[in-house]
Amino acid sequence: MGLIVTRYKKSLILILCFISGFVFFITYNYSKEKIAYNEKCTANWVIFNDQGQANLTLDFMYNQNKKTGIVALSGTWKQNTKAYKAIRRDIEYTWTENYNTLHLTSNKINKFDIIDQVEDDKLALLLPDFYVFSGKMISYNIQTQGNRGFLFNISNRAIMYCAR
Repeated sequence: MGLIVTRYKKSLILILCFISGFVFFITYNYSKEKIAYNEKCTANWVIFNDQGQANLTLDFMYNQNKKTGIVALSGTWKQNTKAYKAIRRDIEYTWTENYNTLHLTSNKINKFDIIDQVEDDKLALLLPDFYVFSGKMISYNIQTQGNRGFLFNISNRAIMYCAR
């Protein structure tokens, strides 16, 4: 009887060690990927032109190893004196690098139809096509601003500051 109990305890301890090791391994790999590879920065962007005004927040989330990312675009748009309309869409993208210049290509635009009230053709008059249509490219010269964020430039003109 004592031999059976000892064997049962050893088997139970072995199974518990295996399960806890597996859980630790999964947790470690998940947190390692989140901490080491995935990054995020947020930019506020206000755009004025004769077509209207947009007050936008752009959350750039990206994976440097896979060279993929998502821009969560949200905010409001107002044309002339009309009421504000909400904007909410995610832009899935890939990029290529050439020194400090990143060439971003939009792969898919996920509009949140319940929230996003602006027609694509009207938004395209205000924003670069990258943020409106899939398959479009935009190039940014990105300058690191220490550990605090990035400065996005087109040519030599600063477009937005993206804070970490």
